[in-house]
Amino acid sequence: MAYGGYSYLDYKYVPDKDNDFVVLFWAKGSVGIEKIAEAIAAESSVGSWTKLNTMNDRVWKHYRARVCWVGKVTPNSGFIKIAYPLEHFDLKNISQFQASVLGNVFGLKELDELYVFDISFPITYQRQFSGPLKGVGGLRRMVKTIKSGRPHIGTIVKPKVGLTPKEWAHVAYEAYMGGLDLVKDDENLVDQDFCKWKDRLHETVKAIERAGDETGQNHLYSCNVSDRYSRMIERIDYLNEMGLQNNIVVMLDVYVMGMSTLQDVLEHTKKYNFATHGHRAGYAAVNRGNFGINFQVYDKFYRLLGIDQMHIGTGVAKMEGKPLMIKRLHDIADQFRLDEKMYLGSLPMEFAPHINPMFSIASGGLNAGIVDAAIALHGKDTILQAGAGVHGHPGGTRKGAMSMRQAVDAVMNGVSAPEYAKKHPELAQALKTWGYVNPQGVLKELEYATKNTERLTQIALKKGRWKMASI
Repeated sequence: MAYGGYSYLDYKYVPDKDNDFVVLFWAKGSVGIEKIAEAIAAESSVGSWTKLNTMNDRVWKHYRARVCWVGKVTPNSGFIKIAYPLEHFDLKNISQFQASVLGNVFGLKELDELYVFDISFPITYQRQFSGPLKGVGGLRRMVKTIKSGRPHIGTIVKPKVGLTPKEWAHVAYEAYMGGLDLVKDDENLVDQDFCKWKDRLHETVKAIERAGDETGQNHLYSCNVSDRYSRMIERIDYLNEMGLQNNIVVMLDVYVMGMSTLQDVLEHTKKYNFATHGHRAGYAAVNRGNFGINFQVYDKFYRLLGIDQMHIGTGVAKMEGKPLMIKRLHDIADQFRLDEKMYLGSLPMEFAPHINPMFSIASGGLNAGIVDAAIALHGKDTILQAGAGVHGHPGGTRKGAMSMRQAVDAVMNGVSAPEYAKKHPELAQALKTWGYVNPQGVLKELEYATKNTERLTQIALKKGRWKMASI
């Protein structure tokens, strides 16, 4: 088998964890899976559709991609692992990396489906990145939860858009007074006429100061600065001039911004010692069809670049993502060594020692009745962020916030939410309104996947990518 006159198949090749990228694909097309694999390897590295008179031994030896494994499902579909040498890439240029590995390959006409499950980034490549400035430990110091180790609790002010600055800040104040640590802008609120960015910022700072005097807590505000590059820099400069590093987490719509812009903006926030909050709005556009890139890939990039707290979904609420996948995203944010935990869906990888853990954010449809299950899945190093699950509480925002804090306190005291609710009316009202999700379901699902990795791998090899989504 050869593509363009050269064979990229090298099943004996063992990737070097320090110097090779490994990409795990699912592909299906109009030709045999081996030819598809070679087409992807050629198009993303040194080759083309025909033999090249300009090819030489040096280029072929040092810069080509190698197809090191194919897991055939049907003659024309299967899983593919391709190794890329470090030398192939412009190491300080993420755009070039994306154009190579995540670029033209999606346009090959012989493909009916192409999905990038995961990428393992070599240690040598990781050394150019600084990782999160604050991460889990730094954010815990800001909120003063190092000793307790409890999850952080936040809310998104709802409605998403439409409130005036004073109205917005009042909702924030009520949430803080109910015991929440963090209040944030939603992804589509920045500087609209009805709620100008500076006006909202100043009103929220006053709410933070007022609430802090009454609660004794240090409260945070994830302030959305997302815009074109120059305006983001102006806003970050303004936050620095105000000296708000202890209360502001700079919020960025990281996916729609693009990786290169994000890299520059993060250098600016780090210069001023600001923590950062990553929202992944727009990502699902490339993840839910026949062609896509799993969020694992972006999750790794965002940690390498230095986002401090990052949305990953919940696994137990309204956003797509089964518990096993969300657990993997949490591990990417939180762990240094990643094993192959998702049968064929993930690659092993080790983060460089200087890349701090990133605080994951469980957000999307959360309420107090889901807290037990969310913590069972994510652990305690997580940020539980409920929007409507706070503001939709029958008692209003403050009691909704109290119900979330009570649900977390119940876990920290080793008590279930229904038991704790017997003496906490706000939690009881939340459970009556939205019900209760028993964490045992999540735990059993994770336990089953852990004990049956080999069996699930074989199922995936027989049934393909879409069967994996339903396992």
